Amino acid sequence: MYVNHSRMQKLHKECWKKVISGKDETMQNRKEIVMINVNNIYPHPDNPRKDVGDVTELAESIKKQGVMQNLTVIPLPALTEEPEEQPDADTESLSSDFHVIIGHRRLAAAKLAGIEKVPCKIVSKISKKEQVSIMLEENMQREDLTVWEQAQGFQMMLDLGETEDTIADKTGFSKTTIKHRLNIAKLDQDELKNKEQDKDFQLSLKDLYELEKIQDVDERNKILREA
Repeated sequence: MYVNHSRMQKLHKECWKKVISGKDETMQNRKEIVMINVNNIYPHPDNPRKDVGDVTELAESIKKQGVMQNLTVIPLPALTEEPEEQPDADTESLSSDFHVIIGHRRLAAAKLAGIEKVPCKIVSKISKKEQVSIMLEENMQREDLTVWEQAQGFQMMLDLGETEDTIADKTGFSKTTIKHRLNIAKLDQDELKNKEQDKDFQLSLKDLYELEKIQDVDERNKILREA
């Protein structure tokens, strides 16, 4: 798999600059960092990373030092409403419910550590496409998404109107890799996820690329099930 690391680092910085400065065309952010109760913050349902992994070590660190880096959250209505219909970031009540777009592991670790409130930057007036793009960029930067999660993330961006070219520009992945992942997204996702989680079954990228050569998707899924 080819990843343009210099572009990834640049995109990571641009992503944070966009969120923190609020200079995106539609995005609006609250000027100050605020403390929000963890019980009012939920994982984003479209986060490409479905499993945050073991956060025990991070939770222990948070117990000792607190949450050192703020989370970025959106008001609950931002999930379903168009940007212009979303509440203002500056006036949204801190007792409202929010979804996190940056900081899923920190949120999980803070809850595990028993922390009551965490520092947050509230952003609003943000499109669904932009939410997914920010989360995907953030996760891709860490390079810890599974192949299945990458495939789902790319497909989600495609469904929201991106093209293979714009996905490549935003994530730093080559168009060849993106094409491969989008073909993986056509497979039975439940079966693919089960295979990934089966410790006794080794499914390599080479195996998946060989499956791509079979034109009939149903036949691909049949081979995957019987593997």
